[in-house]
Amino acid sequence: MLTSTTGRLTTAAVATVAGLAVLAPAAQAVEQAPAKPAVKLTVAGYTKYLKAQKTPAAQQTLKRFLGLSKGQQAVFVKDLQDRKIYKALLGKVAAPVGRPVSITDPYNKEVRFVTKASSSVAKDKNRTTTVSFTVTQEIFRIPVTSETLTVSYPTAGNGPKRTKASAKVTNVNAAIAIKPGRVSVKGLGASTSWAAVPQVKSFGKPAYKAQSVLGAKTGYRAVLKNVG
Repeated sequence: MLTSTTGRLTTAAVATVAGLAVLAPAAQAVEQAPAKPAVKLTVAGYTKYLKAQKTPAAQQTLKRFLGLSKGQQAVFVKDLQDRKIYKALLGKVAAPVGRPVSITDPYNKEVRFVTKASSSVAKDKNRTTTVSFTVTQEIFRIPVTSETLTVSYPTAGNGPKRTKASAKVTNVNAAIAIKPGRVSVKGLGASTSWAAVPQVKSFGKPAYKAQSVLGAKTGYRAVLKNVG
């Protein structure tokens, strides 16, 4: 294990049939208009958001969030909507295949970024190597966003060989929605992109990241970086 510290109507009471025909489309347009985003995320709003989610990650976060003091909850929610903190979520790894990596980067007294990578070689004829690379933001040791790219590639054997890759995100930050881009495979590596779309005005403009893993027979390199 390598461990180091470095460095989101109206209604009409009286109307003719013709009048109703004219009013109906307008009323429908008002009803279907998207709700304006909230100015900022609050403790009450975040608690409501977590309760509405049915995922294990959200339920676990809710339990741990409610266990914080009121002061910590206020700080937690403030950090969620801080674009500078999300922009600081970066990760970089270079390691031999077979050796797990764990890197912790403190941002401030309550926020830290945890980069983890694992790799293994299958016992098939192509000696398929799989690398999984994850970067997570934590507040008071509670994970709030986690972006993972996994790549599998052959390192031996004859015949057709194909690299496969997948990406996933775990997000319990109500201030942003994290949307994945297409996973692109090239050679023994792969890359993808992530778009953090604000759900509250306080976050500001969207933020964009790129994540990649480049493999080799005996080692690999991986990075999560800002692209906008």
